[in-house]
Amino acid sequence: MQNKPWLALAALLFAVSAEAAASAGSVTLLTGRGTASSADGTIRALAKGADVFAGEVINTGPNSYANLRFRDGSFILLRPNSRFQIEQYEYQGETVPSSKTASQASQPSTPSTATASSGSGPGDEDVGRAFFRLLKGGFRAVTGLVGKVDRNAYRVATPVATIGIRGTDYVVVLCDLACNADPVIANNLPAGSAPAGGVVVGVITGGVFVANNAGGSVDVGQDQYLVTLPDGTQVELPAQPRFLRVDPIPNPESCE
Repeated sequence: MQNKPWLALAALLFAVSAEAAASAGSVTLLTGRGTASSADGTIRALAKGADVFAGEVINTGPNSYANLRFRDGSFILLRPNSRFQIEQYEYQGETVPSSKTASQASQPSTPSTATASSGSGPGDEDVGRAFFRLLKGGFRAVTGLVGKVDRNAYRVATPVATIGIRGTDYVVVLCDLACNADPVIANNLPAGSAPAGGVVVGVITGGVFVANNAGGSVDVGQDQYLVTLPDGTQVELPAQPRFLRVDPIPNPESCE
């Protein structure tokens, strides 16, 4: 009984700190169950409209999709049974309105800080960074202003490869049972290889580069698919894997 006032105070402080922290984005669609876990072990249930924050791990349950819309206008739609970490997210510009997609927005509106960047994007403005990590499952993403302005400011890490982009619509899936049994993948791997523990990356529009942990890198263009194996072997596939045709990931821009 004596601890109850302290518990109430702790809950209040947590609520105040969460409110004070700038959200990275919000959930625009949730079918089934989703949670967000923070570094201190706090787990909260997600619902449509809930904010998500840098440092959190987003989890989706069985038969559950979660669509995340970030402040720069980018989207990430998580498949069922996925674990996805927002490692670092900073955005210096004004939040892109939901009625205006990232593809329609060419530059951030009046960024609070505009410093010289690496010169890899239009305007050479430092608008922030978006670093993510896929721990389980998969997603489809449409990049926003952070990725359009500076390709070095956007990356997705996986256990076997890191994905970089410049303005694109792409999918990333860690190989699960469906992936392991896929004939398009199995029939194109080196003899004795298996996709288990690997990652499949495909591009709907735009382009990405996929760097393995051994220092190699492959560019993946529109309508191309690549599998990276745990040993670093990277194999370009002749067609879309069948499991992605049978169970496609919807366009996150149309899932608000």
